[in-house]
Amino acid sequence: MTEALIARHNKRMMNLPEIPSSAIQPVMSALLSFGLIDMTLRKLGATRDRHPAHYGVSWVDHLAWGADSAFVAARLIFSGQFVGASAVLRSQMERWTENVAYNYSVKHIPGESAAEFAARAWSRGHEKYPSAIKQESDTSVGSEISDLDFWEDERRSLGFQGPSVIIGKDYRVYPGTLMELLSELLHGRGDFIKVLRWDACDILADEPTELVEASQWLSDVLMLNLRQIRVCLATLAMEQGKPELAPALFALPERIYAGEATPIPSSLFPLLPQTGLSPAILEQMRDASYAYEEVMRGRRPAGRLFRDDEMVHLHFYERRARAQRWALKALEEEKEKLGDAFNIDGLGGRDSTNVMATEMAGILSLWLGDSPEGNAAAMCASALRTAHWLWLEDDDRSMAALRVVLEQCARLRVWAMKPEKAAKLEESPSSTPKDWVNAAGWRRLAPLNRALGEFAHFHARIRREGAWEILVGVQANGGSPDSIYTARGHVLQTVTAMVMVESTRSVARLSPVMENAFREITAEAFTDAGELQASLEDFLDRAMSLKDVPRGPYTFHGPALDSDE
Repeated sequence: MTEALIARHNKRMMNLPEIPSSAIQPVMSALLSFGLIDMTLRKLGATRDRHPAHYGVSWVDHLAWGADSAFVAARLIFSGQFVGASAVLRSQMERWTENVAYNYSVKHIPGESAAEFAARAWSRGHEKYPSAIKQESDTSVGSEISDLDFWEDERRSLGFQGPSVIIGKDYRVYPGTLMELLSELLHGRGDFIKVLRWDACDILADEPTELVEASQWLSDVLMLNLRQIRVCLATLAMEQGKPELAPALFALPERIYAGEATPIPSSLFPLLPQTGLSPAILEQMRDASYAYEEVMRGRRPAGRLFRDDEMVHLHFYERRARAQRWALKALEEEKEKLGDAFNIDGLGGRDSTNVMATEMAGILSLWLGDSPEGNAAAMCASALRTAHWLWLEDDDRSMAALRVVLEQCARLRVWAMKPEKAAKLEESPSSTPKDWVNAAGWRRLAPLNRALGEFAHFHARIRREGAWEILVGVQANGGSPDSIYTARGHVLQTVTAMVMVESTRSVARLSPVMENAFREITAEAFTDAGELQASLEDFLDRAMSLKDVPRGPYTFHGPALDSDE
């Protein structure tokens, strides 16, 4: 069985170049004019070698983080990980929705959903884009943080369209609908589940009919986010006394054909020594990054102008090269810290465990079919893969993906143990991740679910200090000096074990033979069933002991309070 799961994983990676070009084209189109953003960021003082996943201290670096995030999402779309891309894009849309609302004095109305608020904010702020660029900072308007709790309402909200934003001459984007679609996908519901099953079950073979539409609306979210970043950069240019930079940001159409070729598959690989950090791939990305820097200096490293699709790829490769450099730096720091105890093979072992867990859930989903239970397994598979890939890059959004895994793992467990309860939760529009976790008998995980929720969003009410305290404290060695460095990896590994256990529980109802095979694979990755269950019980108890950890202060000032906005 182990060989079969490895074969599934390998086949999925081999299928990356075969992802339909019709699903690639919308992303390429949305990214074509990015060079104007990057050039402006450089001229306004953005840190050149910034970490692609760190949200920055200065305002210009924060804008650069938002810009880089477009390529984090694009990589996941190019890799077929649509739930992971949704997690990144949802947090970005929250961030820039608050920003546009602040800049145009759009305040939340009591009882208004996140989708309704987003629709109002974007339609008001971008009604005359780009002619209505804000000329100066003004911190006297904006909602109070206490009025922003609507972001945390995770009940189902469907059917809202609201006002549109017009891009170009006549292309209409509906921010309210986009916000709802993101939420539906992240909770394993709605019309685009087959796209997730395409990744988890079908190993990126063939093409579900919903694929192109899903790629298009995710690209619309990406395009909206970059739109607001352009406005912010234009404002910053004026504030820095460089008004001549502003018009250039809007010199190219936002939607223009940029080809259908995906970046080379090796640029998508996870950052592991044997794959994304192998010498050959490092050299590929270094060469591409050098070419990009030359283009930014006005030179022609290829002896000619690059085609549109080549430029989008260069934008992408520069960010992958930067991620590689930071990953190598982290490995060097760990080696220096651990000395002889450093073992690079540990990363390979964790990757193997992730492959086993994701493929167990994926093949289980295939056997369960397109059903709520089967879709929960598919969500576990796809989101867990994203969580691992982002964890390798020191990206906090790995915890956002893991929050999806926890909810869907609980959903899978409830269907296996309490099918009648599961059916009621599926039918209720007010079901939340907390409801699934509680119904699974994991009420003790409430503090962890809360902590992961802080990483799943990016708005003014986020409080990550308390979330970090929970991630650190839930470890058996939570009081050690090193526990802050191992916190995310520990939670990722524990939830991975939970996925394997619940996949085994679910497959037992289909085949005793497969149950034994799954059990053996889990024991090889962790320990025998009895010891693993005891270990998970200890984890649940430690999580429960953190129920009174204060949430702490608000992490991000938000548009109502930050004078740099």
